[in-house]
Amino acid sequence: MKKDVHIFEEKAREFISLTLAICEQELSAVKTQPTPPQKALAAAALSVQESVKTFLAVTNIPEETD
Repeated sequence: MKKDVHIFEEKAREFISLTLAICEQELSAVKTQPTPPQKALAAAALSVQESVKTFLAVTNIPEETD
């Protein structure tokens, strides 16, 4: 399980980096205020990042045994 989580962490970091890079490219393409879709893209990118962080935190919670 630990090895699987480690592999997931690596892939997740890569995915988040790509997600944020795409978002940054999209937002830097215009010199005016971000459009609603660009704002939504930024919010979605941050949501992905936080969701992955939460998933990884939950995987590190030890199992309770009775």
